[in-house]
Amino acid sequence: MHEVSLGEAILDAVERRAAGRKVRRVRVRVGTQHGVVGPALDQGFEMVSEGTVAEGAILDVVAVPGDELILESLELDGG
Repeated sequence: MHEVSLGEAILDAVERRAAGRKVRRVRVRVGTQHGVVGPALDQGFEMVSEGTVAEGAILDVVAVPGDELILESLELDGG
């Protein structure tokens, strides 16, 4: 499943930016050339984030033209 690989890439960026802080929400911009299926990406991210600072975080995906994959913002617990 392609979306699991994307979920892993997103999680890697999230963990670096969160620096150990609990994450509630993740917003990413994903280019349409990735051919992402929203529910499958949600499921893939949920699976790879188990046991991490992003476990249970909501993934907001903004589809944009092109092939970008950008971590746009995080909402941290308590903020």
